[in-house]
Amino acid sequence: MTILETFADGRIQVVDFDPGTLRPGDITAATETGPVKLYSRAQVRTAINDGATMAADEAHVSSYADRFAWTITAVMTLLDQPSAPWAAVKNQHYKATVDLVVADDEVPQYTRDQVSQAVNNGIDLAAQHERRTVADDLDNLIVNAALTLLDDPEADFYKVVTECYSESPRIVRSWL
Repeated sequence: MTILETFADGRIQVVDFDPGTLRPGDITAATETGPVKLYSRAQVRTAINDGATMAADEAHVSSYADRFAWTITAVMTLLDQPSAPWAAVKNQHYKATVDLVVADDEVPQYTRDQVSQAVNNGIDLAAQHERRTVADDLDNLIVNAALTLLDDPEADFYKVVTECYSESPRIVRSWL
């Protein structure tokens, strides 16, 4: 099922959606063409944190490395402000942790496409500004892991690789 989503700034977003992926308890929004599953900020934060941790573990690097911290901040900033400049990401990064949790943290409000856009753009923005480079294979694993974990919080590295790559886990691990 394809759904068109129109934003106030005139952008139109196409969302591909398979109603068969809905589970009991999933929050959806009604559109002209059917339901769209929505995710909360807390669900997105958990998915990007767990995706970064999974990637760090598989690459045998510290999950506390700057590349992961900046990526997570960039993703969460772009989730609410898709066109945010790097300065907004930096401001958010240096805020106290308590300030990062907002009142509507548990309210499902983001489509998978919005989350995907924030994750992909956040990875690219962090790589460009923090490491002065483009996203690499480790960054791509973070994207794939986060988006897989968003839909299946119990997914492990093998499931991420099976769903997102046409290579074996051993080969994907060698890229990291």
